[in-house]
Amino acid sequence: MPRSALRRLSVALRLTEAYQPAETPTTPTTSSSLYHYLSNAKTRYLNDIKEDVQKGAGWTIVMGNEAGDLDSIASSIAYAWMQSEVYKQPTVPLIQLERADLNLRAENLFAFGLAGLSEPLDELLTLTELSDYTPFPSQTFALVDHNRLGPVFSLNNPKAKVISVVDHHQDEGLYPDANPRIVSPSGSCASHVATLLPQELPAELATLLLAAILIDTDGLKPEGKALDVDRASALVLAPKSTFGNSIPPPSALSPIDHPNPNALYDAQAIKDLTNTLLTKKSDVSHLGAFDLLRRDYKETTYTLTWAPDQPSIKAGLSSVPVQLKTWGSDGRLEKDAIAWMQSRGLTILGVLTSFRDTKGKKFTKSGKGKHKREQAWIIIEETELAPTATSSGAAANAQGLGVEALANRIWEGLEADQEIQVKKYKHFNLEKGGKLPPTSKARVYKQGNANATRKVTAPVLKRILEGTSPIGPTTMPAEEGKKDEPAALQ
Repeated sequence: MPRSALRRLSVALRLTEAYQPAETPTTPTTSSSLYHYLSNAKTRYLNDIKEDVQKGAGWTIVMGNEAGDLDSIASSIAYAWMQSEVYKQPTVPLIQLERADLNLRAENLFAFGLAGLSEPLDELLTLTELSDYTPFPSQTFALVDHNRLGPVFSLNNPKAKVISVVDHHQDEGLYPDANPRIVSPSGSCASHVATLLPQELPAELATLLLAAILIDTDGLKPEGKALDVDRASALVLAPKSTFGNSIPPPSALSPIDHPNPNALYDAQAIKDLTNTLLTKKSDVSHLGAFDLLRRDYKETTYTLTWAPDQPSIKAGLSSVPVQLKTWGSDGRLEKDAIAWMQSRGLTILGVLTSFRDTKGKKFTKSGKGKHKREQAWIIIEETELAPTATSSGAAANAQGLGVEALANRIWEGLEADQEIQVKKYKHFNLEKGGKLPPTSKARVYKQGNANATRKVTAPVLKRILEGTSPIGPTTMPAEEGKKDEPAALQ
């Protein structure tokens, strides 16, 4: 069997990490554009379930994670396009956001425009269009950029099954029969998805995937987050994208007799595109505290096996690319965090900031402020949750789990972790501000390891909440603690 194009490129470039992508199909496609595929898929799916909800069983739903970043959206679109247009399976990508939230990320809107998606609110299927369906109207799911199906999709949906997983986060070991099941380190999940695609694909789709890879790897910066699969996938996608005419061909960028694994990083068109994407990503000046909390958000339900009757609670993590005092002082953080927690039925909210300290004394060689991170944690008293929330907070309270005991376990676990290296922020005391509900607990930390992103903090929280062993010093596996590129400010 002939080797895939990516494998040939890996050999030609003499990349140091072993990588064996799957053989890709060569079936010609029929879609004239990405826009037409997305519009038609959304319309057909909604018409089917409106006519007869049982028709939803004939569709596969492809989803990225609930943060709704460009990597998740591009990966879900690309995988759904392949299943539908190449393998002729009724498939639609679902963006795990409410319709109004699509406008929160300027970098996404910019990338959509590059990919010919001028009206994403009309072209993309979101949770808003499916809010009236309980249980969820489909049973077959493909997961990209995460590897655990959210409970809302399996609730009262006994036939729900995950048939495919493509991800680069920590492997939770679920769905062993999924095919494909790719859960492996990479800078961008889009790089893994790209290895599965046919050689011929719409230029708009190649552009969308390329943009996702660039924004997640700081333009494939050497010694950064990019791995071999990212560099190889980008080298294949670039000439097929709408930027193809602005980029020298792979043979010129990296000839076989003089291989250059960083060829694309040095291309001016790639540098310009990366700078634009990262600039738009970091510009959140138009967003208030509430929008910042929901802009880049992930949520998980945890079972507390160490607590009486093993209750389950919901915890959320919001990534915010702005220093806390800029947007969260004077009670703004507490006010909007409580509102967000009540709307989501949360017991715990972690706010993870990432920013450059332009007022400090330390600067990088390029003149930029030092990259820093903070963490703010709020644990809400269960009785303060919204009455409509199906939160397990009330159940936890009834079963003897107090907010103080929960808070103490979290503080101890966070402060013991050697990877994130947090220290209490003495001058940012949320509990003394008088803005939190009675008996709620909160703490703000300065994070010593500015390279530790949410991908590092999330597994730490999972171990604290679900672990049965005593809390003690811990470190993350090598791939989770890999150096994060400050310029992206994840």
